[in-house]
Order: sequence, then C-alpha cells, then structure tokens
Amino acid sequence: MTRIKPSNHDRQKEIISKLKASTSTHVKVAVADIDGVLRGKFMHRDKFISSLDDEFGFCSVVFGWDVNDQVYDNVEITGWHTGYGDFPARIDGNTFRKIPWQEDVPFFLADFESSHATDQNVCPRALLKIS
Repeated sequence: MTRIKPSNHDRQKEIISKLKASTSTHVKVAVADIDGVLRGKFMHRDKFISSLDDEFGFCSVVFGWDVNDQVYDNVEITGWHTGYGDFPARIDGNTFRKIPWQEDVPFFLADFESSHATDQNVCPRALLKIS
C-alpha cells in the first residue's frame, strides 16, 4: 500500500490546529550549531504560525562559538566583524514534538536554508540534506 504524503498546506493546517489546541502560548524552536548541538529559543505561538510560510531570524552566533559558548577567533561566516546578525531560518514541520519536562511545550527543529543566503553552507542539517 502506498502512503500519500500530505501537502505542505495540509501539514501547516494540521500544525496550526495542534498549536491552537495546546495550552502553551509559546513554541520552542531549535537549530543545530556548528558542532551539532541544539540551540533553541522560544517563539510566541502567533509569531511561529506566521513563520510557517516564511523565514524567521535566528542569531548567527551559533556558527561562531563552541559547546562552552566561547567565541571562535578568525571565523569568516559570523563574528564581531558581522555583529552576529540573524540568519534566515525555516521551520521543519515534520519535526513536531512536545517537551514533556517543559509542560508539553511544542517543539520544532529549524534549518538555515534560504534562497537569499549563500553563506549558510555551514548548517549541519542543511548540509546533510544536500548529500
């Protein structure tokens, strides 16, 4: 039996429905840093929903520090010379989970993938998708 994958639109409707049914007003979103460590932030549910169709900003410092949060020297992609600005990231709707030790707050992974950015070839998850 062949399983039909839901369209992105159907998947987004499903995600929005689950988020609105949740008691949490925030969603945790994480990206993999240069060492493969997850770095996360909380987004208000409404901001998260508006980001499902588009990119949102995530600080580029995740490509400029180590697992002890010490900044690397001589990094070209980000650093003091760039001001550690935001890189555009995209939510991966297929990664939805609930965090049981944080009152079942919704959780998603995001990737630094952008049609506008050429510097983000250091994102571990995006690199794995290319292979």
